[in-house]
Amino acid sequence: MRTSTDLPDDLLRRAKITAVERGTTLRELVELALSSELGLRARADHDERRRAEFPVFPSLAPETMDVSARDLREFETDEDVRRHGPIDR
Repeated sequence: MRTSTDLPDDLLRRAKITAVERGTTLRELVELALSSELGLRARADHDERRRAEFPVFPSLAPETMDVSARDLREFETDEDVRRHGPIDR
């Protein structure tokens, strides 16, 4: 259902930033917050609908990319730690 509401500028700005940081949409963030506040179970597929995050690699010139296998391994390792936490060995 579509609705309109007025929010303080600072609150809306912080919500938009939080949504971007979490890789989700403002709509999903508001839905999750309302569900939590009302004691309702959030939609089970919330995490599965997250936007894909793509790595940013340095470039020496426009439309070029200098990426080694080591760069990709480091990115994958960092991504795994971010998503799943550090591996205890």
